[in-house]
Amino acid sequence: MLCPCGSKQTYPLCCAKYIENFAKNKSMLPELPEQLMRSRFTAYALNDALYIFATYAKQSQSQYSLQDISEWSSQCKWLELTVHDAPIMEIDEQEFQYVEFSAFYIHNDTVNVMREKSRFIKEKNNDNQLAWRYLDGDILQNDVIKQIKRNEICPCNNYFNKQSTKAKKYKHCCGS
Repeated sequence: MLCPCGSKQTYPLCCAKYIENFAKNKSMLPELPEQLMRSRFTAYALNDALYIFATYAKQSQSQYSLQDISEWSSQCKWLELTVHDAPIMEIDEQEFQYVEFSAFYIHNDTVNVMREKSRFIKEKNNDNQLAWRYLDGDILQNDVIKQIKRNEICPCNNYFNKQSTKAKKYKHCCGS
C-alpha cells in the first residue's frame, strides 16, 4: 500500500515508521516539519487521533480533544496531500518552521480543499530531546470543489490515494 501522504513510498517505509513506532515509543517523531506534516495527514487518513493529538505543540493541545480529532478524522475521506513549500532552515529551538500544503478530502458528499500554512516548533519530548510539533496554521483556502452525485464515478479515482484500480460509483465507494 502506498503511503496516504503522497510521498509515493510504501506506508511501511514512510509514515508508518513514525505513527506505529510512536505507539510503542512515545518519543519517536519525525526529524523535519514536512515529515511531521505528512505523518499527521496519514494519521488523519487512518483516524489515529492519539498520534495527531500527541504531535500538537503543548500550548495547542488544550484546544483539542481526542474525541474531537477522531470525530473530524472519521467524518472525512482523506484523498491527497500536496506540499507546496517546506523550506529547511537552520534554527535554534526558539524559532519556527513553516509547511504550506493543500489537503483534499470528501466530507458530506462534497470534495473539498483546504490550503494552510502550518507553523511548527521544536519542543522537548518525554526523553528531554527536541522534537517538532504542530503549533498552528493560517488557513489560506477552504473551499468546496464539487458536489458529488451518488451515481457518478467516485472522486477518489482522480487523486493519488485512489481506493482501487477499478473505478466505482460514489455510492459503492467512498459514499457508502
